[in-house]
Amino acid sequence: MVVENIIKGAKKVLNLTKDALKDIENKEVGYKGTNYNLPLIYGLLGKKVKDINELRELINSLEIKDEKTLENALDAGVVTLLCAEALEALKYATEEKPYKEPYVGFIPDETLRGLGVPLVEGKIPAILVVIGKVGDEEKLRKLIDDIRKRNILALFVGEIVKEMDEAGIEYGLDKLLVPLGDSITSAAHAANLAIRAPLIFGGIEPGKTEEIIDYIKNRVPAIVVALGDIDDITLAAGAGCIKAGVPVITNNPVPVIEGALESSDIENIVENALKMKGVEVKVTEFDIPVSVGPMNEGERVRGPDMHVELAGPKSYGCELVLVKDDVEEGIEVIGKELDEMEEGSRNPFAIVVEVSGKGLEKDIEGVLERRIHEFLNYIEGVMHLNQRDQVWIRINKNSFNKGLRLKHIAEVVKALFKEHFPIIEKCKVKIITDEEKVKEILEEARKIYAERDARARELSEEDVDVFYGCVMCQSFAPTHVCIITPDRPSLCGSISYFDARAAAKIDPEGPIFEVPKGELLDEKLGIYSGVNEVVESRSQGSVKEIAMHSALTSPCTSCGCFEAIAFYIPEVDGFGVVDRNFKGETPFGLPFSSLAGQCSGGKQVPGFVGIAIEYMRSPKFLQGDGGWQRVVWLPKDLKEKVKDAIPEDLYDKIATEEDVSNTEELAKFLEEKGHPVMKKAEETEEEKVEEVKEEKGIEVGETILDIAKDRGIQIIMKNVKIVINFNVKK
Repeated sequence: MVVENIIKGAKKVLNLTKDALKDIENKEVGYKGTNYNLPLIYGLLGKKVKDINELRELINSLEIKDEKTLENALDAGVVTLLCAEALEALKYATEEKPYKEPYVGFIPDETLRGLGVPLVEGKIPAILVVIGKVGDEEKLRKLIDDIRKRNILALFVGEIVKEMDEAGIEYGLDKLLVPLGDSITSAAHAANLAIRAPLIFGGIEPGKTEEIIDYIKNRVPAIVVALGDIDDITLAAGAGCIKAGVPVITNNPVPVIEGALESSDIENIVENALKMKGVEVKVTEFDIPVSVGPMNEGERVRGPDMHVELAGPKSYGCELVLVKDDVEEGIEVIGKELDEMEEGSRNPFAIVVEVSGKGLEKDIEGVLERRIHEFLNYIEGVMHLNQRDQVWIRINKNSFNKGLRLKHIAEVVKALFKEHFPIIEKCKVKIITDEEKVKEILEEARKIYAERDARARELSEEDVDVFYGCVMCQSFAPTHVCIITPDRPSLCGSISYFDARAAAKIDPEGPIFEVPKGELLDEKLGIYSGVNEVVESRSQGSVKEIAMHSALTSPCTSCGCFEAIAFYIPEVDGFGVVDRNFKGETPFGLPFSSLAGQCSGGKQVPGFVGIAIEYMRSPKFLQGDGGWQRVVWLPKDLKEKVKDAIPEDLYDKIATEEDVSNTEELAKFLEEKGHPVMKKAEETEEEKVEEVKEEKGIEVGETILDIAKDRGIQIIMKNVKIVINFNVKK
């Protein structure tokens, strides 16, 4: 019966889509904010549909077989998803604002890339696509609570969004509760999010359907949760998800296909959904008046909602972690508690965490210290910004009124340190609000910060025997191996050399591990024999050599979580760097997302390399390619952000989007400013001309080969038609 309903529903959608496209005038189609046009169609079929005529032709070519078999039903489900993509594309092509609040519709590549790090780290353990209606407020609240306390990303389609509104449940991307749309075709935006994961992070080419489905099935922790009455069209869409590697669970009776289609009561549906993907989530309960967990990260406390402010720009304070030989376990509050502070007041604040345990070293104090930011933001109603002596905390009125106090915050920090770092045997947390004592601790803390920074700045690759590797992103990019050195942090920017060293010690079997340097094969490029051996082994033999400090010669592989991309611009023989936050186009006429598609997925692509923004401050930044002397273009905001790292005499010679919009304008700008790359180009060209003059009768091909050996050549073709004729007589 279900097979018959799926085929019936798919036929309805196919006919509806053909009718919708029949008399529409031709227009361009494609979602803004993606490099994959219409990701479902492009990913599964390999066809980059550009306008309505092409879309109409594609949809008219689709067929649904009548024979009532499971395979035909699943194939009909895929047709349903493709039709849903077409109907959604039509909305975006013909309506100025296809989605109105609270619905978001299409989710851009930038958002998906931003979710990459928490997904690979397991902070977001799964993605649930929740379709339908609960029909009971109490059950709805439990469902949302089960999702939130596990920090699951939930995408909602249908009446459940209105139910959440009526129940006063807040949602939004910052809460990982995202309302996509109210109609079933909106589910296409959940499906195309899943399809883009193998394209962006896995480096799989569009059209390689089996590889894409296998990737989603094994690497993307997405599950569809179908609730309430399910019509034939919803069934068909669900079948398409199953075929695409996304299992479906429902609170309706269905024929069970283990791991693909299962049934559950709604009270346990979240836990049972995770089991279908083999995802285990540990939920720690705290005996305090508010909730605690990653779901509260990103919460903002505005002025009108604030009970009190601790430290911050209009007061003072700090946070400090100290490794000691022996620590007396416990918590302590020194000074005023929250209920002793005047509402709306700003108060001095310090938090000192003392830890002890075998294997703990002073060098990891800073690593542990940065986790205070994360742990405080786990607490409902607590907003923590900045770090060290710039710390800024706000407590909202609701959490205070529920009974939250500083002693509870101390308890949470203590418990989370011991839970996340089993190497910590004893932990004491002190929260200080007494003015004079905060001043004393602040003075001591600043001395310790200065000592740490001096050690970190002085450390370079030459000073250590081992680097560190990270393969966390292999859950998405199977051939990517990130190598972390004192001069080169992880591409995502979240792991420094000291972070990596601490992680390897704390969890020796984890995704971060020691990499022996081995023999230095090329000092300028940063090529080491030991690194090459590890990278070849960990990349399943796909990468033989990497240069730590070059984008042109054996560049490091890139995952998809990188903060920025360094890219070669052959027209000026220089480099641009574009960061994820830049919304415009590079001098190539391409945005960040398009360039990211060139080098993500664990690929090694000469001319493109993902980097952390902090790497731009390294003295070894692209030293194998000439370093800052070869950088010719940066987005304005990024240029200002790394101003301290740019040589003073070069700053005004580097163009931004405000100065140039294409490579011709860039070359002119660099010439006028006297950028070093233009001087180098002039000298090189003069040398080449002299060589050509000396060798009479030289062929152009020989000159090109000569230049290629010296400088390398990149051929870029735009709007080119290539025709190959066979059997042509010489």
